[in-house]
Amino acid sequence: MRRVSEPRARRGFRHNASLFTRGVALLAAAALLNLSAGAARASTSPAPSGQVTAAAGLTLDGSPVVQGQTVFPGSHVTTAEHTRPSLVLGNLARLELSGGTSLRLDFSASSVGGSLDEGGTRVYAPRGVAASLLTADAAVVSDPEAGPALFSLQVSGEGTTLSVQAGLVEMRAGGRALTAAAGQTLRAAHGSAPAPAPPQGNSLSGRRKAGLFVGIAAAIAAVIIIIAAQDDDVELPPEIPCPIPGISPTVPGPPGC
Repeated sequence: MRRVSEPRARRGFRHNASLFTRGVALLAAAALLNLSAGAARASTSPAPSGQVTAAAGLTLDGSPVVQGQTVFPGSHVTTAEHTRPSLVLGNLARLELSGGTSLRLDFSASSVGGSLDEGGTRVYAPRGVAASLLTADAAVVSDPEAGPALFSLQVSGEGTTLSVQAGLVEMRAGGRALTAAAGQTLRAAHGSAPAPAPPQGNSLSGRRKAGLFVGIAAAIAAVIIIIAAQDDDVELPPEIPCPIPGISPTVPGPPGC
């Protein structure tokens, strides 16, 4: 049987095509390896975390903690009465918790917040980090572009009270929103819209204020009576000569009266 030989040009073309196919396959494999390596690097990037800076009375997810322990998003934070534990997060935000607090903490590289069920917390959020806390009465959100925010949030039977020390913080409740700046206090309760809260110094009732004023006036009157009764018994010092003589012959005394 006669063997038909393939022309040399065709054999060269097929060889080059095979080399091209292998090159494309190698390039595709390299691209897949790069993608898988990038995915592996992304999956191994550190998760957001924080650290306990004051641990007295603090529990995380029902377990007591120690100073320096790591905190992760989603932790349920509770505090004992008459304690003030604190946390610092990886985004440089800080929280100081009051006694009897229950907080479900959530945070990321650009945010800090959670759900405050009871108690209170003082929050510091640096520029670029938004603080967002939710209570049964209101939602509180800071403006991350207005500079660092420092505020206190307290939940009690009177509702939710927001006190701002720095930055701009918005309180949303009852279908309305109100922004508080440094030195301002807002309160919302049981579905009501936010409203300015009375200053701490005016918390006394009218009857208590009247009683306080009467007590002060009585004390002043008693002092005046005692001083008047002692006026006749007080001996006045002898009259000082004028001009006052000098201490030394070389140092003249002060000018005359």
